[in-house]
Amino acid sequence: MRPFSLLFILVFFPILGFSQDHKNIISGNILGSSSAIGLSYERIVSDNLSLELGAGIIGLGAGISVYPWKIQTSSLCFYTGLKVSSFVLVDVGGGTVAYVPFGASFFTPSNWIIGLDVGPANGKLVSSSFGGATSETTHFYIYGNLKLGFRF
Repeated sequence: MRPFSLLFILVFFPILGFSQDHKNIISGNILGSSSAIGLSYERIVSDNLSLELGAGIIGLGAGISVYPWKIQTSSLCFYTGLKVSSFVLVDVGGGTVAYVPFGASFFTPSNWIIGLDVGPANGKLVSSSFGGATSETTHFYIYGNLKLGFRF
């Protein structure tokens, strides 16, 4: 058995096999905690709180979302929180982005989710070159996330 197959079974079988409470979310993301384009796993831990881990084409990330009002199906649910992602670009460098999202997610009755958030971000970029010279810059800007997911 391939190591990747074994890892998939060990990580996702418990999630898929025992999750009848619809508190797990797998979503495709543009930006957000998945860095650029990627997938994230989100777990709703209470009526007002969710935790998220993301992996993307160029990086990894994590986040916490706080819903001021209870998460409800067939409803637009507003949230804020904190999301952090890191990325690495070969031969260019890497960095981190931390942002405070202000957004909303719509939880459909058929367990699909669409969400959008935007918020202030602080990003740190470390660039490198073959000659060994590096530079570090920090920027303040607007960052966000667009996601389409499924709750199970």
